[in-house]
Amino acid sequence: MTKKYMLSAMLLILLAALSACSGNNEDSSGKPENKPKNEETNVSEKGTTGTKVYVNNRDAGDVQVIDSDTNEVLDTIQVGEKPTYNEVGPNGDYVYVANSKTEDVSIINTSKNKVVKTIPVGKTPKGINFTPNGKWVFVINEGEGTVTAIETESMEKKATIDVGKDPHNGVASPDNSTFYVTNTGSNSVSVIDVASKKVTNTIDGVEGAPHNLNITPDGNTLLVTLTTEGELGIVDLNKDKMISTVTVGTGHHVVDVTADGKYAYVANIGSDFVSVVDIAKQKEMKQINVGQGPHGVTVSKDGKNIYAAVTSKDQVAVIDSEKNEVVKRIDVDSFPFFISTLENRS
Repeated sequence: MTKKYMLSAMLLILLAALSACSGNNEDSSGKPENKPKNEETNVSEKGTTGTKVYVNNRDAGDVQVIDSDTNEVLDTIQVGEKPTYNEVGPNGDYVYVANSKTEDVSIINTSKNKVVKTIPVGKTPKGINFTPNGKWVFVINEGEGTVTAIETESMEKKATIDVGKDPHNGVASPDNSTFYVTNTGSNSVSVIDVASKKVTNTIDGVEGAPHNLNITPDGNTLLVTLTTEGELGIVDLNKDKMISTVTVGTGHHVVDVTADGKYAYVANIGSDFVSVVDIAKQKEMKQINVGQGPHGVTVSKDGKNIYAAVTSKDQVAVIDSEKNEVVKRIDVDSFPFFISTLENRS
């Protein structure tokens, strides 16, 4: 073989190698790159007969849908940038997703797992919460100290409500009349009248940078996570006052309550465990190790499973409520942040 032909052959081999590298699905860390996602994604043909779990993956810009029967990912839905919080509506038809960077809300049709509308809201939206009757969605705009009220029937914004400093999350009362918002920067909770869309009261003295919250089924008690104290605050709504605290883990907590009102599960993003709190005894009963950085946590309506989004592991941990132990780990996309469930509606 002449030197000319040898050089030509070597050049062809080099070009082939470069072409293979450019088509490789792995980055320099050896991890697969995120595949392009399609907003038109439809529900997997596998279907599901149980609970569907919707997971916001903050750094991937998507929501993934998990089938609780198989613990497999059914679908991946592209939403806005930095999706933080989400909630499934009471009738189960839609999931509303707050996208903190693009400052809008993606509305997902749960029958098709498809984004059907995007609504601009305020600066840096975080918490997003329905009233129990499904008529209203409230979006907490952390970056501007407001709450956006969206009417679900029209899917339109109807009001913007001024609250305290650095609001983060909210929850509606069981009777649909009142909406409560934590103000992290002013150590308070704003009380909004749902009918008038106006703040009617402010509960002061919720010290410790109140961040996330939930409400007991009887509507008498708010459970408020206090991020700088590593505590769960107990707010008596009959007295409009925080009456006690329970020590839990550290960091930016999310809290959910069992349907019977007996227990609260608190995710501790600064720790590696989920706290189980006996609400009546106001005491942490157990710490469930799930891996570093649990943030979102939700209890299934039947109370059998608790799902925790574990940010450092890019996983959802499935906790058996009888054992209070992790029984399954499901791999998801980058930085799972919040999680909600759609129960079987057959």
